[in-house]
Amino acid sequence: MKKIIFSFMLFLSVYSRTFSQCNTALIISQGHPAFASSVENASYPPGNAFDGDRTTRWSSAFSDPQYLYVDLGAVVSLCQVDLIWEAAYGKDFTIDVANDTTAWTTVATITGNTSLNNTIPIPGVSGRYVRMHGTARGTNNGYSLYGMHVYGTAPSPSCDGTDLALGDAGTASSTESIAFPASSAFDGDLGTRWSSAFSDPQSIYADLGDTFNLCNVILHWESAYATNFTIDVSQDTVNWATLATITGNTALIDTVPVSGLARYVRMTGTARATPYGYSLYEFTVNGYVATTLPIVLGEFNASAEGDRTVLLRWTTEQETNNSHFDILRSIDNNHFTVIGSVNSKGNSAIQTSYAWVDSLPVPGQNEYRLRQVDLDGKYTYSPIRTVDLAPAGTDISVYPNPTTDHATVTVPMGEQIISVVVYSTTGEKLSAYNGIQQNSLTIPMNGLTSGLYLIRVDAGQQAQTFKVLKK
Repeated sequence: MKKIIFSFMLFLSVYSRTFSQCNTALIISQGHPAFASSVENASYPPGNAFDGDRTTRWSSAFSDPQYLYVDLGAVVSLCQVDLIWEAAYGKDFTIDVANDTTAWTTVATITGNTSLNNTIPIPGVSGRYVRMHGTARGTNNGYSLYGMHVYGTAPSPSCDGTDLALGDAGTASSTESIAFPASSAFDGDLGTRWSSAFSDPQSIYADLGDTFNLCNVILHWESAYATNFTIDVSQDTVNWATLATITGNTALIDTVPVSGLARYVRMTGTARATPYGYSLYEFTVNGYVATTLPIVLGEFNASAEGDRTVLLRWTTEQETNNSHFDILRSIDNNHFTVIGSVNSKGNSAIQTSYAWVDSLPVPGQNEYRLRQVDLDGKYTYSPIRTVDLAPAGTDISVYPNPTTDHATVTVPMGEQIISVVVYSTTGEKLSAYNGIQQNSLTIPMNGLTSGLYLIRVDAGQQAQTFKVLKK
């Protein structure tokens, strides 16, 4: 708990020995920022050598020397570089690596090359920047590469210090009194605390609002700490899995490394250190973030289109093995839910534009963010964008709110309800009522589980979406 130089001739002889040790299924340079000493013209930028497209290319000025390099985003272990030349190839060149673009180290020297496809092993090498430095051209033209593929170990994720549980209401098995609620363990204030009943076992958990790849749980105990406890995770609060078991604890601050995907994170105390309960000033949850992003996000904007829809627009400057975007929305200023998905281009070194329309925004604050999902299932998040929609000024009413078993919709006398639709917060249609032709309708809600729902009422000249809490 508290717990390397190769000549062109030589590399052929070592190729068979090193190739089997190098994972050539993953090009770790694809889509990364690229830089060059020169370009023949604007049609042949350096990024073309890293876009995964064999029909595009970088081409330099017609002189020696020239270079091209890629930024991998972090220092990583390297094993091989492949060069796919156009007819204007390099006869003499080096492969160099660096951590800062200043202190370059030559790891392979190629002379007398006549091939248009070079496979160059560089075992035991690490670096952030990888460069092809041409010193003699094979033709009177410049250096021209369809592709420069770098292989190695992709950058490892790092543990982000952001508190994913901050601001959650929290759920506890018990409280000592109303002065020590579960929410006090997630409010970012070391002067407030949660305290349990004076018995074993006891538990407290946070809803992160979405699934995250976890790395740390940090517990700030009051003097009533836990001797033995577990850190458990769940996707549904029903099925829990234990990620860490702590026994014999004597610390008041515990940093517990964990690894797993989860939405809910729980501390379950099984043995108290004192006759009192379990008491936590803060319960912090951290997750992994990628050191390099599989996309470069350009703009991301959300704007109201009248009072009935919100338009989301975003661009990517480049994409690498991108699968799709999930659109997430929060209407309670806390939990985000997926309300849509947009397929992505996948691999691109040019700007790509996307758009999506939310047809069920609610009066008041709607918060949006994107979840970019990679082909291997890893994901990253965009910044949050907020759209405030003023109430539509209609005379439609939905009551009671909160409700336990029904909701009544009314419109003014002389008007008629055309349709009423009940949705989940994810936009799933749960029930619909059409052709009402009256000014009042009672909707049964006793068959729904407790939670937040959206009721869309259309009365012809006026329409509105309501948030309704079912207890």
